[in-house]
Amino acid sequence: MIRTALILLNGELRGPREVRAAARASDAVICADGGARHAARLGVEPDYVVGDMDSAPRRPRAWRKAAYVVDSGTERSDLDKALAFARGLGVREAFVAGVLGGGLDHELVNLAALEEGARGLALTVIDGGRARLLGPGRHRLLYKRGARFSLLAAPRARLTLTGARFALRDEPLARGSRGLGNSAAGRVVLTVSSGRVWAIDAGGFRG
Repeated sequence: MIRTALILLNGELRGPREVRAAARASDAVICADGGARHAARLGVEPDYVVGDMDSAPRRPRAWRKAAYVVDSGTERSDLDKALAFARGLGVREAFVAGVLGGGLDHELVNLAALEEGARGLALTVIDGGRARLLGPGRHRLLYKRGARFSLLAAPRARLTLTGARFALRDEPLARGSRGLGNSAAGRVVLTVSSGRVWAIDAGGFRG
């Protein structure tokens, strides 16, 4: 049963050690088209390569299990296709790497696709840090005392934050700079009453 997956995109890959850790912690590795070149460089054989294959590298000889799923549709990005494919497999938690780089248009499209396509998924972006997209509910944020973190609404949320230098008490948060540059002062707990919020730290992946 596939519940967790690592999705590799074709952007800049930051923190290769974190990506390998995510691959080991996941039930499946899914490459969005050219993300397969990162898998080959890291020595990670994907379970699936999904996309129109316009940027995927030639299949390495050492790969035995990787299935290539060709989707030539032009109405969706390769990330959209990979997220939809992951949900079709029954994935409930996904780690995504290679989101940034490759042009500002691609970066903005990828971020928008993540926020829209992550519905129904517990989503964590790992790119030299870690960003979790959190919806309604109570979330324990495992930050060490003094660790710096930021909150970014996606695009609006109402939340309560305790255990941080700058606490929030059932307050609205809109996308912008208000949630930047907080730090852990103890046991950090985030309660999201409505909307969704990115919780971003620079501590890397802890699988």
